[in-house]
Amino acid sequence: MHVAVVGDIDAKALRARLDQLFGDLPQKQALAPVPDVTPKRRADAGRNALPQTSLQLAFPAMGRNDPEFYAGQLMNDIVGGSRFTSRLFQEVREKRGLAYGVSSSLEDYQPNMLVVATSTRADRAAETLDLIRQLIKELVDTGPTAAELEASKKYLIGAYAIDNLGSSRPISATLVGLQLDKLGIDYIQRRPALIEQVILEQAGRRRRSCFRPSPRLWALARDSE
Repeated sequence: MHVAVVGDIDAKALRARLDQLFGDLPQKQALAPVPDVTPKRRADAGRNALPQTSLQLAFPAMGRNDPEFYAGQLMNDIVGGSRFTSRLFQEVREKRGLAYGVSSSLEDYQPNMLVVATSTRADRAAETLDLIRQLIKELVDTGPTAAELEASKKYLIGAYAIDNLGSSRPISATLVGLQLDKLGIDYIQRRPALIEQVILEQAGRRRRSCFRPSPRLWALARDSE
């Protein structure tokens, strides 16, 4: 178990509080590790007449320990990670108005996945899905530009404090994440250099390993009300 505490408390008082909360737990856990799995691509889920449709496409991705993790993180930002400047946002929302929002994210599941997600009108779901797959294929074929790579580096470095260190809740979540990923207490200081050192060639390699014209899994489903 990993614990992170943020606030006006000293180590002595914290130890007493942790003993009070967790002192009865066993010293060693007995849970079995969860094995990695490889999701299978489903058959076409079909078209439906529901008023709104959610689209999710899952591509194989790298884990935190991958030596080119930051190249993959930058590729994710370029395709859909940046809220207003990514390729998906510009083409799906800004130019065509097919969806209010569209994004991609690296998910630490079993296995690791890069997930593209959006919601659109059911009668435009096929058009939206085809556009997303076309944009990803173009990225696989040509790769990111040097300008896109530099812009993503600036964003990922500059937004970290705002997204992760703005208040007690995100700070504590970040500290737990550092423990789970075994990144070390100095990771926040080391992170900018790890991102800056990614070169265009590395990002290009990652586009081919992360994205494929056909994802491992995609689904069409009505939004929950």
